[in-house]
Amino acid sequence: MSGDESGKVSKEEEEEYVLMDLDDVSRHIDIPPDAPYTLSGLDTLNPILTIDGKIKLIGEYLETIGTCLAFSDKEVPAAENQTSNKTVEPVAKLHKILKFRLALDNEGGES
Repeated sequence: MSGDESGKVSKEEEEEYVLMDLDDVSRHIDIPPDAPYTLSGLDTLNPILTIDGKIKLIGEYLETIGTCLAFSDKEVPAAENQTSNKTVEPVAKLHKILKFRLALDNEGGES
């Protein structure tokens, strides 16, 4: 019994990472770097991202070909008279990309 229970627990705790692609949107509008945002409907086909209460974006999931890897880089302090170095570490494996576009006036529920 404990084997079945531990299998259920590990399945529930499994995390899934999604890359939010705003490239197409950022070409048309200026998104403030510290703007508050709300992301809703992640379990739907078209999640909605609202930025700063003004900009409404509609998302669409795209499957990746193979596995995408996400990395973080950290600056490593250097000793005196040396240039600083950066280390790059893997953070997550991604299997989905959430690509956003500007919502039309009649999309995304209430405006």
